[in-house]
Formats: sequence, C-alpha cells, structure tokens
Amino acid sequence: MLVKKSWMKISTATVLAGLLIITGCGGTTTKTPETTTTTTTKPTDNNNTGAPKKLIVTSFGGDYETAQKEYLIKPFEKEFNAKVEVVTLYSADALVRMRAEKNAPTLDVVQFSGGQEVQAAKEGLILKADEKILSNQKELYETAVSKSGYGPSIAFDALGIIYNDEKITTAPTSWNDLWKPEYKGHVGLVDLSNTFGLQFAVMNAKLAGGDETNMTPGFEKIKTLLPNVAAIVASTPDVGNLFAQEEAWIAAYDSGYAFNFRKKGQPIKFVVPKEGAMATFINAQVVTGSKNADLAQEFINYALRPEVQQAFAEQTGFAPSNKNVKLSEDLAAVMPYGEEAVNSLVPLNWEVVSTSRNAWTEQWNKLISK
Repeated sequence: MLVKKSWMKISTATVLAGLLIITGCGGTTTKTPETTTTTTTKPTDNNNTGAPKKLIVTSFGGDYETAQKEYLIKPFEKEFNAKVEVVTLYSADALVRMRAEKNAPTLDVVQFSGGQEVQAAKEGLILKADEKILSNQKELYETAVSKSGYGPSIAFDALGIIYNDEKITTAPTSWNDLWKPEYKGHVGLVDLSNTFGLQFAVMNAKLAGGDETNMTPGFEKIKTLLPNVAAIVASTPDVGNLFAQEEAWIAAYDSGYAFNFRKKGQPIKFVVPKEGAMATFINAQVVTGSKNADLAQEFINYALRPEVQQAFAEQTGFAPSNKNVKLSEDLAAVMPYGEEAVNSLVPLNWEVVSTSRNAWTEQWNKLISK
C-alpha cells in the first residue's frame, strides 16, 4: 500500500521484522572471506603477558558491528592481549555522550560518519593521531588521512542513486532522473537529520549553482521534487522498508546500504550519477582522557590493515581506505574502489556544515511542512 501523504515521515516501528538495523552498514550473518592479504606492519610490543587491557569502542550495529567483531576485534584482542567492549552508538549520539563524559570519559575509541569529528576536535574531545603508532596510514588513499592530524578514515562509501531494477529496467544516469514523471509517487526522500539526506541537499545546491555556503538553490530544487516523493524517512531501516513494500522505486542513498539491501534479497542496485557522488568517510578517533590511549591508537592502526579492510568490505559493502586492499571485480563494481574512483568523490565541507546545520534544519522543516 502506498503512503497516502507524499511527505509523511514513516516511523521505524513499521520496519519489516526481517530487516535488521544497519547503522553503518547492514545486519546479517558474516562469512569468512575467500582470500586475505598479509600486512607487513607488526607491533613492537603487544603486551601479551598479564591481565588483558580493556578498551571501550563504539560501533554502528548490524553487519557493520558484526564484521568488526569478527575481523577486527577478535584478532586484535588475541594479538594485543586486550579485551574490547563494544558500545553501539550512532555518530551524533556518540558525540553527545562524549560531551557529557568530558571530565570522566568511559569511551576509548569512537567512530564517526557524519563529520562530528570536526566539532569533537574543536571541543578537545579527541586526540590527534600518533603517527609513530599509526604506521599503516602510509598505505591509505590521500583523502583518507586527516589534514588536521586526527584519526584516519577506516572505510568509506558514496552517496549515489539506489533503485529497484525490477521496476526500473533502464539504469538512471543522472541526479535529475529522480524528477522523471514516471517515478511520481515512488521516490524515497531522506530527511536532513540523516547524513545521506544532508549530502543530497548539498549535492542539489551544487548542481543549482550553490554550495555549503549557499544552500537555498538546493532546497528550492528539492521543493520541486516533492510531488514525486512517496515519503520522507529519517533512518536506514525506513529506507529499506520503503523499497521492500515497493512504495519507493528510486532514492538518493549510499553504496554500502545498497550492497546490504541486495544481500537481503531486495532487487536494489546502485549507480554513481554522471554529475558525481558524495563521499562518506567513516573515521576512528581516540577519546581525550582515555586510560589506554596508546592501545586505542593501536586499535585504529589495526583497523587499517589490508586483510581487516578486505574482510570488512566483503561483509558490508563499505569501501576500503587502504589502497593496497585487493577486491574481486564483482565487489569492486559496487563501491568506490581504486585511485580514480576515490579521487572522483565529492567531499562535504564539514567546517561549514557543523556551523550551519541548525539553520539548514529550520529551512528544511519549513520546506517539507508546506
């Protein structure tokens, strides 16, 4: 049954029981990758004697967290005689907790995907990367290394177009395809509170002659899309639900989730529009005040190892930030992979976003309430 009001927000309570929450990627069981590569980086002192040191790290739930537990945390614990406790937190929630715990932090490593590291750095909540420990940074794509000296990107993906290839047999090629009259009532639109929704707004601003410093052209362009919209949703499960019920046939969303939706049996494909795709970088940061800061740095360095990133890509669909990772042709085809693809991604100006987001939200809410 179609959504009756074209821009009503859908509650996550309507999510299909079979669709697990995917906060950094999807939620299904994992499998052993067919091949792995061997890292040349070895720690000099793994402290493999005595009681294990404890780390508390954040993750995003679903396949993302499952893959990290299996291919990052378990081998790290064994090699470094550590005990890693995982706390499932969205990026924004992690920042809220860090602020509340500023004088007595309980987290050691936090993962962000929505640019929160910019604000966290300004507030002194995260430490800069220790280049002596983060030796694997030298293997990363240039764009994966923080220019400000903070933690690197451990994975990334791209905001492009996802579509139901049973309903849409000719693959879309442009962002403007979302406005096609034949998709009226079947376009999924993601709320600005979601990073992917924010990226879509910025991309439309750029296509209409604006940018992060002038978002009005983007909002005006999206206003003309509303007649095509089935619903405005705020979370990944809601996006999956829209497609599963065939209310949405096409939407602006990211490659990692497209991979996971398809793995769950939905007929969803992903394309990079000819105008370009927006980049989403997932980074890892050591929390200021961590009682095991050096071990926390080692944890991030371990996440950069090629064999860890290869397994993570195979299980989640999120692209590796280590340029030495070797992926199959089939997997490389559904994610930004290789120097050319990575360099073509359009980044967000998070400095501007972090100071303008509240104003944009007000403007957005007025737009969708009309």
